[in-house]
Amino acid sequence: MTELTDSQLVKLMKLNNVHGLGPSRILYLVQRFETIDGVFNAANLDLEKTKGITNLMVKEIEKLKSASDENYLKTIHDCKKNKIEILTLFDKDYPRQLKNIPLPPIFLFLWGDKSLLYSENKIAIVGSRTASEKALDLTSVIASNLAKKGVVIVSGGALGIDTAAHNAVLQQTGGKTISIMGTGFFNLYPEENKKLLNTIKERGLLVSEYSPNFGGANYSFVQRNRITSGISNGIINIASGAMGGAMVQTKTAYKQKVPIFVPSLALHILPNEGIKQAIQEFGAIEIMSSDDVLDKLKNETNLNNK
Repeated sequence: MTELTDSQLVKLMKLNNVHGLGPSRILYLVQRFETIDGVFNAANLDLEKTKGITNLMVKEIEKLKSASDENYLKTIHDCKKNKIEILTLFDKDYPRQLKNIPLPPIFLFLWGDKSLLYSENKIAIVGSRTASEKALDLTSVIASNLAKKGVVIVSGGALGIDTAAHNAVLQQTGGKTISIMGTGFFNLYPEENKKLLNTIKERGLLVSEYSPNFGGANYSFVQRNRITSGISNGIINIASGAMGGAMVQTKTAYKQKVPIFVPSLALHILPNEGIKQAIQEFGAIEIMSSDDVLDKLKNETNLNNK
């Protein structure tokens, strides 16, 4: 659980709502004024003199200082009641991998086995929501084989490839999986996967940067991509068109310098327009099996190939 007091959490939640402030500026503010309380106690003139802080931001912070704490305190209460852990960027046990990415999330809400977040062996599997049966079958084989070797599979709980990956892991004795959500935990999405996501909560881990009551938005499903690849040693895009979420995720992984893997074109896994693009533009490595992924990562990272 976070090291911050409830009062400090409320203040941080308020800062996180200031338009345009973002993780980098929040970090800078806390460093400049020494604590979160220090930011709220600072005079407006001192805030305005801070690099990157606009007059509009200062006015918004001023409004939030006097705004009711009720909804924020309810969020904290709901988390405690439902055994949802809150981690912040200022906590010592915030994942090191994630802290080093551009724009790390200020908050992480964790529901399930928190220890999975710190596993050294995490690989993300992503792909199309409308993948072919052959693609779904390959997903199941790769996810299952990786899980047998102690790898935690990270995905997003979506229909298609994500679902196949999660299910394959859960069918393995001791298999562990993490789902990165684009909504809060009280609004699990998609509706068709509520049962699956609740199973992951019980046997794996759900992660969101959004408070439990958040219903999701277009931007939130894009923003979660930086977490999916940010906590992973590598990412496998099983099947993807030229557009869509899987390709957005692949581009994010490329920017984060996370190794990208795709099925060999010789396997004829469809759709593969995005797979071809990933090879040509992002240096994705073609694989025939999960062993190819493990061998490559063992040579380049600290992945423990059991």
